Amino acid sequence: MLEQSAKQWVLGSALGRMLMSGRDQLELVRAALRSPESVGTIANDQLATLLVTQLCQPGKTFIDVGAHIGSIITAVAQRDPSIQIVAIEAIPEKVERLRRKFPKVPVHACAVGDQEGEVSFFINTRQSGYSSLGQPTGGKDDGIREVRVPIRRLDNLVKAEGIDVIKIDVEGAELGVLRGSPQLLAASRPVVMFESGPGDAEGLGYTKPAMWQFFADQRYTLHVPNRVAHNDEGLSLEGFVDSHTYPRRTTNYIAIPVERRVEIRDRARKLLGIVAD
Repeated sequence: MLEQSAKQWVLGSALGRMLMSGRDQLELVRAALRSPESVGTIANDQLATLLVTQLCQPGKTFIDVGAHIGSIITAVAQRDPSIQIVAIEAIPEKVERLRRKFPKVPVHACAVGDQEGEVSFFINTRQSGYSSLGQPTGGKDDGIREVRVPIRRLDNLVKAEGIDVIKIDVEGAELGVLRGSPQLLAASRPVVMFESGPGDAEGLGYTKPAMWQFFADQRYTLHVPNRVAHNDEGLSLEGFVDSHTYPRRTTNYIAIPVERRVEIRDRARKLLGIVAD
């Protein structure tokens, strides 16, 4: 496994694309051999990444909340340079690397939630992709480093108009990001890809039913990635909660405004080369 700095260095290159493709294929093969019941979850997560990086319309804005090393930024920028990308990352070291790697992309150094101020952020020094606002319950020697970072509401951080796609991966704090974005969601009606793992974020109080209800109140439907390109009305509350039970259907869900459902279905079909069902 490449170190994060090395991974970031090869992003966007032919070598990087080859390594990423090989990694995805190897992940599926390993799953098929070791735990075949998990293949569907992995395939849906890979499909979610493919869709979220290709659905944004030319000239519109893509927001990457939890930008990590910038793999999503790279894929979106390579697909269409006219797309305006806004990145948000809480870990200071990652922010500096992102700014060096993507000098034309505004990178906001903060956490995002439903409040403004400063908060504790818990960096997983062994697997930084699992860093979170939620305080881990492990012991002192668990590789966690606590730092203080600014926290902003997305409505106060970016302009509400012209946003077409948002990707949110903040290790359980996704609902906080959304609760701080009502003006943006109402003005732009973007597609939202968000992560929702099997557990609830430690200490944050966010639940699966609350996530589903938030989107229902905003007139969004929630979809498993492999249903986006098909005639699917979206997950019910019971279906959304159940899809987190092992073996999970997916880790990444796609939320679509009700009035854009047919548009996004047809765009996904075109991207994937799917004939109408």
